[in-house]
Amino acid sequence: MSIAEVITTLPSRPAIARRPAATLREIPVIEPGQLWLIEAPPDASPSSPARHAIDGANVVIYDRALAETLAEALPLGTYAEAAADASAARCVRFVADGWSVARLAPARLSRRERAGLVRGLVDALTAAKAPGDLAVQVFAEAAEGICEHVETRLDHLVHLVATHPRDTRLTIVIAALGSAAARVQAVAGNGLAG
Repeated sequence: MSIAEVITTLPSRPAIARRPAATLREIPVIEPGQLWLIEAPPDASPSSPARHAIDGANVVIYDRALAETLAEALPLGTYAEAAADASAARCVRFVADGWSVARLAPARLSRRERAGLVRGLVDALTAAKAPGDLAVQVFAEAAEGICEHVETRLDHLVHLVATHPRDTRLTIVIAALGSAAARVQAVAGNGLAG
């Protein structure tokens, strides 16, 4: 029996999903009161930034196209709900109460859809009295991992996002609103929406 015959008769083992170490080192720790917007591919396992946000956020608000992927990746005890028309305002309400929020959107949105999503979050934050100079980090990710990290301000975010091509997945980290991080409260419940 040749080596090739032995190899083809061995049972196959499932591939181990590995996260590139360089990618995770660049992504900041999720803090109370932060709002993360992550573009994730609906037909694949979550990327490193998406996995990092899902693992660390108190609240996950997701587009329905990501429901199947999220169901497999969501840690026990994390509250998640599907996005609705008022999801930007809902995200900001959670953030204002001191919760860390991950807003998952499908990757490869059209430029118009991406700009509308980001504009909605910026408008909701502005309505909640977030300052224009609120710190924002933008991570642009290609298939190989993080390819760009830019620090900006809330009032420059929509313009910056418009400069990225559609096939680049973005992770946007918006700093905590003022004293939101200090207002985390313990709440008992069953974790179900509605």
